[in-house]
Amino acid sequence: MSGEVDHGITTEVATPVPGTVTWLAPVGSTVGTGQPVYAVDARPVVRLPGASPAWRDLGPSCTDGVDVRQLEQALADLGHTTGLDLTVDEEWTSVTTAAVRRWQTSLGLSRTGTVPLGGVVFTPHDVRVDEHLVDLGALVEPGAPVLSVGATRRLVTVALRTSQAALAPVGGAASLTLPDGSSTDGTITSTAVVTVDEQPQLRVTITPADVLVDPLVEGTPVEVGLDQTIATDVLTVPVTALVALADGGYGVQKLLADGTSQYVTVTTGAFAGTSVEVSGDDVAEGDEVVVTP
Repeated sequence: MSGEVDHGITTEVATPVPGTVTWLAPVGSTVGTGQPVYAVDARPVVRLPGASPAWRDLGPSCTDGVDVRQLEQALADLGHTTGLDLTVDEEWTSVTTAAVRRWQTSLGLSRTGTVPLGGVVFTPHDVRVDEHLVDLGALVEPGAPVLSVGATRRLVTVALRTSQAALAPVGGAASLTLPDGSSTDGTITSTAVVTVDEQPQLRVTITPADVLVDPLVEGTPVEVGLDQTIATDVLTVPVTALVALADGGYGVQKLLADGTSQYVTVTTGAFAGTSVEVSGDDVAEGDEVVVTP
């Protein structure tokens, strides 16, 4: 199938505090550890590494938490704990306050020793600014998206039908053929269901194994090959017979001998075209199931 070169699925960065947007990192720029992403009321919002989002003020009165650990680790990585007896953990101490003051001095901020909500944004990796979602000078309220960010390196994205999800497990392998005929391998690193023209679509992001894709411009077409599981001697139903169950998983609506029907749980396996492999104690060859038009 056909994919294209881009920077993967983007994420919106929203401000947790109200104010006026006074600066935005340029579109296409990379924001690394300790660098500002945007500014509200002339106060920079700095990107630091971490998987847990910023959600509160950080300071001597805050309770223990993973966000404290992320902040301390970032300050250590940036060199602001040199000579301080800082233990990177989830507890805020006077040493943490001292390190924060050093960091604030480097940014030209007041040495408060605390980090207010809206002062930092945590992301697992460096990010590339994809789009500005507001203009400079815009008044924003808490929760308003300011800009969107994506991966810093070139990736490949391919769109699948949602019924083809079994073809693209995260961690799965892919083969990539470039326009010049060269080829490389890739790994499926994320998937997301998006709506395109009011229809659900599975967007699959593939990280190439080498840098062959990096020189290509965004939108360059790439032929993507995905391994398909081959299943033999299995029970199948039409994909349109699957029903998402309220407590998770899938089922089918099975017709009974007396003309009634009941929903029974099934476990899905390989998908192939319009059919899907199913198994379960309450389904057998010859059973009739309801399909949606």
